[in-house]
Amino acid sequence: MDIEKRVKKVLMKNALKDIDPKELNIDSPLIEYGVGLDSVATLELVVALEEEFQIRIDESEITPETFESIKSISSHISQRI
Repeated sequence: MDIEKRVKKVLMKNALKDIDPKELNIDSPLIEYGVGLDSVATLELVVALEEEFQIRIDESEITPETFESIKSISSHISQRI
């Protein structure tokens, strides 16, 4: 499974439980779906991504640019693994 699919799976399971997966593509702005950088959902997402990809996401990496979309999260993760 590629990184983008894995990121989407983690998002759907942890942060976007009430969203129809068909509505979400890799460029969808996540803020519109309720993933805000100061929200509990984002912290849960970070922990889930760290577990899924066996990486550590530093607090300084949790930026609007990094968490803008599935594509931006995937790009960031691909640079780490």
